[in-house]
Amino acid sequence: MNVLTQEKSQTSESENGTYTVITFAPVQGFIEKSRKLRDLYGASQILSYLSWKIVGAANSKNCEVISPAIAIDDVSEIANVDIVQGMPNRILILGDFSHNDAQKSLTEGWKEIVTACRDWLRDNLQIDDEGWFNSWTRWQVHAWEVFWGSGVDIESAMRDLETRKLRRAWTVPNWNGESSSLSGHDAIAHPNMDNLGTNEAEIKRFYKRLAEVLDPSGDENDRAYINENERLSIPELIKRLVTYGAISKKIHRELYAPTFREVLRKDDKSGATYWTGWFMGDGDKVGDHLKRLTDKASVTQFSQSLRSWGKQFQTDFDKKGRVVYAGGDDFLGVMYGDKQTPQLDSRGVIEWLLDLRDSWEQGNLGITLSVGFVWAGHSVPQRDVLQHCREAEKLAKSLGRDRVTIRVLFNNGQFVQWTTPWKYLAWLADYRDRNNNTGKDANWSHVYTDLAQLKARHAIPPATTETANDAIALHLFGLYFGKDKQEMLSQQRGKITGSEDPKSMIEWIDGMIKVGWQLCSNS
Repeated sequence: MNVLTQEKSQTSESENGTYTVITFAPVQGFIEKSRKLRDLYGASQILSYLSWKIVGAANSKNCEVISPAIAIDDVSEIANVDIVQGMPNRILILGDFSHNDAQKSLTEGWKEIVTACRDWLRDNLQIDDEGWFNSWTRWQVHAWEVFWGSGVDIESAMRDLETRKLRRAWTVPNWNGESSSLSGHDAIAHPNMDNLGTNEAEIKRFYKRLAEVLDPSGDENDRAYINENERLSIPELIKRLVTYGAISKKIHRELYAPTFREVLRKDDKSGATYWTGWFMGDGDKVGDHLKRLTDKASVTQFSQSLRSWGKQFQTDFDKKGRVVYAGGDDFLGVMYGDKQTPQLDSRGVIEWLLDLRDSWEQGNLGITLSVGFVWAGHSVPQRDVLQHCREAEKLAKSLGRDRVTIRVLFNNGQFVQWTTPWKYLAWLADYRDRNNNTGKDANWSHVYTDLAQLKARHAIPPATTETANDAIALHLFGLYFGKDKQEMLSQQRGKITGSEDPKSMIEWIDGMIKVGWQLCSNS
């Protein structure tokens, strides 16, 4: 399309109405303040539901929802239409849809969620609302802020949104007290939380009773939804409760989550323990990519491609583990064995990651992908594993994006890691030991032992040194992975390692050997 034709197309579109872009906050914090897979699932579904409510309201006003690309033939049937998991929280609309319309629809959706949770607690635990009514009301009113922008074309609407986001009006409720979660200083939710000075015994009784009612068949401190020893804030409690069948059916059936107990990490009968793989991925610079899509057809196509990829990814992954959420440009899941093969083969991790990258590229999404992958020991708390996933993904992005960070997390909390552009992940398969063995027959102890000895003799300097020479580390790499790759690594060090600093080169090689030894070794 030439410039003149493109200008005519945009002019024709703008004559049909105003473009509107809507988003809301806090999204990232709402997701990150999660300690279990169920929390993440509940948070993702809540965000999807709120976006869904805005989309439904826009359709009811005969506006065209360009992104996310969803067709609703009968708005009255919206409650029976599946929520798209991982639905984006940035919504592009063509038509007259005001900030007030967006605020009203999101507030309505959040109120439905809060009311359903609070009503269930009152009815099933015989709780008097008076002792925590104010706390629930504040969270219902102050939890979200809606941002809105408009323009005669997509680019100007996006720009208007970003300008308005600089003028924040939202404040989170300020509580006294502290919960035991990642949420900081949010008060522990309990029926008398509005009155300061409640004793621990009362809180303990509440969580014990709540845990038993939600999962009466579970063992003590091994309940499906909430354990007796947990202490949650109101938003954390909501994220758990919306996944409970009796509550979710009052809001939307897609909020329900089946059990997460099939994530097998330890066999209580035999005492056997198993490693599991946890991954978190995110498309790179999606906002910048959307700004480059200046016509609605391109935006709709991009939205459809993301949704299609997420749906296919989830379907293909079913036999390997559990996808907690996927659908937009981000996803999270866990790989684990089953009763027949309880322990996954760690050597399959690299192959799976390479297949993931190929799948992403075949989706023709127009953006690159950054992933954090954590191979975790059985006794690392789920909450800690999830935090490591977030850190690994952020590291992959910070070193240049279009990368994967693999972190092997041991039961004592220590870890080894390697961050590399996707292209060079395949180099692990080219390892050749001293006996010229490759693949699953190769002995990774050869290179691992050499690395340890060279570091002990300070031939390869430690990470704490101010200046470093990477020549010996490069030579070691060439001996086991090939002189051609050694030369390529030396010439493209900045592109591959993320920095021209020799210490970055040493760190990259060190991480590759340690991760390779942990995941690819046949011992």
